[in-house]
Amino acid sequence: MRTMSHEDYLGMRRFPGLDGLRALAATMVIFFHFGGPNWTWLSGWVGVYLFFVLSGFLITTLLLREQDRTHRISLSNFYIRRVFRILPPYLVILGGIVAFVILRGEFYSRDFPQALKYYLTFLNEFLPAATTGTDNFFSGSWTLGIEEKFYLVWPFLLVAIGIGAAKRKFLLVGAAMVALLALVPLTTGGWVLEYSQTAIYRSTIHYFILAGGCLLAILLHYRRGYTLLKPLTHPLAAIPIVAAFALLHTNFDDLWHETRNNLWLLVAYAALTMLLLIVLVSPGPLRWLLSTAPMRFVGERSYSLYLLQGPVHFVVVQAVPGLGQHRTVSALTVFLVGLAIADLIHRWVEKPLIDVGKGLIARKEARRAERQEAERPAETRAEPAPVAS
Repeated sequence: MRTMSHEDYLGMRRFPGLDGLRALAATMVIFFHFGGPNWTWLSGWVGVYLFFVLSGFLITTLLLREQDRTHRISLSNFYIRRVFRILPPYLVILGGIVAFVILRGEFYSRDFPQALKYYLTFLNEFLPAATTGTDNFFSGSWTLGIEEKFYLVWPFLLVAIGIGAAKRKFLLVGAAMVALLALVPLTTGGWVLEYSQTAIYRSTIHYFILAGGCLLAILLHYRRGYTLLKPLTHPLAAIPIVAAFALLHTNFDDLWHETRNNLWLLVAYAALTMLLLIVLVSPGPLRWLLSTAPMRFVGERSYSLYLLQGPVHFVVVQAVPGLGQHRTVSALTVFLVGLAIADLIHRWVEKPLIDVGKGLIARKEARRAERQEAERPAETRAEPAPVAS
C-alpha cells in the first residue's frame, strides 16, 4: 500500500469511483423522499450537496487539464459541452411532465404557467416561494438552477484570474474565492435558517459548496497543492475519512433540526465530501467498490434518475395506490421504474446529444487549426508529405 503520485493522478482519464458516488447520492435522495420513517437516518436530502461538490470538482479539473493540454481554456467549448450534456434530458423530462399534466387537464391547477417561467430560465430555486405549493413533479430541479448559474460565472473567473498560468498564485486565489463566498450567505438569510421552508433554496450557501469542489480541483491539479493532500491518497487514510463522513451524514437530519438549520453543518459536510473525493480518486477498496459495473450503470444515469423521481412516484401511485404510503417498497419501485426510464433517456437522448456536442467542438477546433495554419508565414508551414509511388 502506498500513496498515489501526482503523475498518476494527472494521468487518470476518468474517475470511475465518482460515478458510484453519483449513484449513491441519487439513490439516497429517492429513498429519503419515498422510503418513509425507516429511511430518515439516511439524511438523503443532503445528497444534493454531494452533487454540488462533485460538479465543482469535475468541471474545474476538466478546464485545468484543457489549459495544460492546449495552453488555453475555450469558454465556447465548455458551454457547448454543458448545453448538450444538461439541456437534452432536462427538456425531455420537463416536456414529458408538461404533456402529462395537459392530458390530465391539470396544467393550470398545478400552476404550470407560473412554474415554467422559472424552469425555462433556470431560476428553479426561487420557485418554492412563488407558487401555491401544488406539486408539479419537478421541484427537485432546483439544484439545476444553482449549478447553471454557477457555470455561467466560474469558467469566466478561472480564465480572468489566469489560474492555469499563475501556478504560484493558485492557492491564494482559490482560498480567497472560497473565503469571499463564505460571506455571501450572510446577505441571503444568514447562517441559521430558523426552520424556514424556503430559505434553504434562496441561500447562496450552495455556491460556497460548489466553490469548495473547485478549490479541491485546483489543489490536486498543481504539484504544491497535491503535496499537501498526498498523504490522504494512502488507502489507510480512507478509514477515518469514510468513518467521519458516514457519522455526519447519518446524523445530519437530526443535527439540522437541533441546530435550527445551521448552515455551518453544510460547510462541514462539504469539507468531508472534499476529503471523500480524494479517497475515491485514489487506489483502494472503496474506489474499487464504487467503480463496479452496477454502480457505474446507476451513476451514469443518475442525472435523469434524480429529475424523474417526482413524476415517476406520481405514476407509480396512480398505477398501484397502495404505494402511496411512503415505505421501502415504494422507494424501491420508484427507483427501479425511474432507472428504467433514465436508461432509455441515457441511450436515446443523453449519449447521442453529447456526441453531437463533441462533433461540433471537433469541427470548430479543426476550422480553428486551419485558420492558424493559413495565418502562419509560408516558410514555417509544414511541408506536405510525399506521395508514395
